Amino acid sequence: MKTDRKESRLIYMSVEGTNCERLYFEHLKKLINSSGANKYNLALTPKVAAPLDFAKRNAYKIKDKTIPFMHIQDIEDSYDDDQRSKFLTLIDDMRKAEDMIGVKYQLGYSNYTFELWMLLHVTDMKYAVQDRYAYLTPIKRHFHKQYRSLDEFKRKEEFQSVLDTYVTLDSVKTAVERAKQIVVSNGEHGKVSENYRNFTFYHDNPDLTVHEVVVKIFEICGMKI
Repeated sequence: MKTDRKESRLIYMSVEGTNCERLYFEHLKKLINSSGANKYNLALTPKVAAPLDFAKRNAYKIKDKTIPFMHIQDIEDSYDDDQRSKFLTLIDDMRKAEDMIGVKYQLGYSNYTFELWMLLHVTDMKYAVQDRYAYLTPIKRHFHKQYRSLDEFKRKEEFQSVLDTYVTLDSVKTAVERAKQIVVSNGEHGKVSENYRNFTFYHDNPDLTVHEVVVKIFEICGMKI
């Protein structure tokens, strides 16, 4: 796909998953760069890595520290002491990277899984589910495939097909609005929130901040959302 010869904005992004998150943001890059509505092209190649290690490896390359590093991460099904410690350690690593390198770090997380963000492109998902595997039923319904498991949905070729069919700039904007509604609904229903080192999240599913990363990417590229 041919894109305009515009000045590029480089974003450093690390991801947790090997397929879904990486493929999604590469697809978003193509949508933005071919839209004609962007002031700047997006340069982005997501890497599977932990935030602090990723930031250290790329520190010498940074030319514009006003553009944040970004990390995409799920939260586990159970919010017990071990999982809480793991999640807060992730936030600690981001803050350490900021202190050491002098950049801003932005976290896009999904509670429980990135499938929540994918479903918001095609439907509202304000209701809670018991665990990540419960997302299989709405995935089959709204993406019109009889997947036997989430792993089948996440296979590289299949997931790319879903992106090509369902993820457009319009559906991304719809997903952002639906995600914002989830966060508002969580507050209205008195769900338990926590602020740790300037990152606020809800303990209960559903909750996410992936949309905040997407909004920031649009902003960096000079696009309205």
